Amino acid sequence: MPLTVREDSPTNGKARCEQINSTTRNQCLITDGGHVQDRDGAARADGGTTAKQVFDDNGVGQDNDYEGKAYGGSEAAIDAIEQYVADHVADKRIASSRSIANTATDVRIQEIGKTLGAHLRGDTPDGFLADVEVSKWRDTSPVKWVFTRVAGEADTRRSRQLQKPDLVREITRTTDAGGARYEMVSRDGTRWEKANTTVAWKRDVLAAVCETTDHQPAAVDETEDLDRCEWIDQLTQAGATDVLERAIGIEAPGARDHWNRETLQVIHDVVVAGRDLSEVGR
Repeated sequence: MPLTVREDSPTNGKARCEQINSTTRNQCLITDGGHVQDRDGAARADGGTTAKQVFDDNGVGQDNDYEGKAYGGSEAAIDAIEQYVADHVADKRIASSRSIANTATDVRIQEIGKTLGAHLRGDTPDGFLADVEVSKWRDTSPVKWVFTRVAGEADTRRSRQLQKPDLVREITRTTDAGGARYEMVSRDGTRWEKANTTVAWKRDVLAAVCETTDHQPAAVDETEDLDRCEWIDQLTQAGATDVLERAIGIEAPGARDHWNRETLQVIHDVVVAGRDLSEVGR
């Protein structure tokens, strides 16, 4: 039976299907504001953005320190870099992203490089690294960064040179606090030491802080059958932190679950280095 004008033969149907599929592949959707783009990511005449540009703008799949134009740095990396500069850059210093990440906790090496790359483009927040100039050192791989101080000065206090495990060790030796534990952890091929402290350790340290600063909590005077150490031994983590803040005149945000490095630095200044409270937190 002959085919009508509106019918296709199996051979013609297959060819037509292949043609449609080819057209679909060549004009597949690579989203960017709803514009259709070619298979290779080239923008159509309607002004769309290529897939490569979308990826580049978000720092995806690049090996030049993830320098995507839309990236402004992560909060963790910004904090780590600023702390590194404050602690280690007296005049001029060359450092890799790995060496900077090793001085902090819970920040990825890639975040450091990515954030410094964003800083070179001027995409990081205002005020970030205002006291230093940043550049790349030669044409090395992995990238090394040059920090040149143009204002201010490095903080040379010993507590600022120590990472959390060593802060815990030195505070423990001075206060005879018990309950600190240390372990090696790894992520993304990097290993570092982690310190964990118990509530009992914090109570022992708090007792030493109160002794050093001659701080007497008002609640102790209201308790007839407990002295200061006995009263401290009954405190919870949050309660110990509240007393610590009053004893040394600081705020320890986020310290309800753990005492972070910044909190331990102040404790070290007071009980290990013997600094006056007027100098603490500067």
